[in-house]
Amino acid sequence: MTARAATAEPTYRPTMTRGGGLAQTISLTVAGLRMQLRDKEALLGLAASPILFILAFRLFDLPIQGLPPGADYFDFVLPGLLAMGLMQLLMVGMAGSIARYREMQILKRIQVTPVRPSAFIAGQVSSRLILAVAKLALMLGLGIALGATVSGSWLLMIGIATAGNLVFLTLAFGVAGRVETVEGANNLAGLATIPLMFLSGMFFPIETMPEVLQTVVRYLPITPVIDALR
Repeated sequence: MTARAATAEPTYRPTMTRGGGLAQTISLTVAGLRMQLRDKEALLGLAASPILFILAFRLFDLPIQGLPPGADYFDFVLPGLLAMGLMQLLMVGMAGSIARYREMQILKRIQVTPVRPSAFIAGQVSSRLILAVAKLALMLGLGIALGATVSGSWLLMIGIATAGNLVFLTLAFGVAGRVETVEGANNLAGLATIPLMFLSGMFFPIETMPEVLQTVVRYLPITPVIDALR
């Protein structure tokens, strides 16, 4: 590892607390948040893509067929863009982080510390969920500022998004378990998001797809999240 690579990699130091599982989880959640907030380039990269999509779809109102009568396309596509932003943050970000921890042998070191593995996983998940809620609020606020009409229960929306986030995190752990390097995890997670983006009704109604494809699309993990948000 070069000196540059060593300084570029965020450092994770397990919290040496001997408290209960809840105390360890809270401490690790705070540590995880601090570490992720320090990585400004990664945060900017994960936030820039969905924000640019929001701006693009607001500026160019596409004539999409199959929308409900009187529906505005931007209002239709915004929930899909929210789901896309969460998927990128949690699926791609978490897969890369877990692969990095294994590559730097942090996971092995945790086994010889008082930190419980369950507390470590819970801390990682909790810190990502907190960032996901913040990103959801940022993207939704931008959408409303650009003229989107939002109605319904905000608490229910957060609950739906959280349930979807847990699905994305599960996929991220699955991806991280299949590869040995950070680059491999990022590439595989990024590749997996492509069909989830374009075959989930994110940008156009599922009803406009061929009937055979509609059946497959209904079983994609992101499809019910988008439908519920809408």
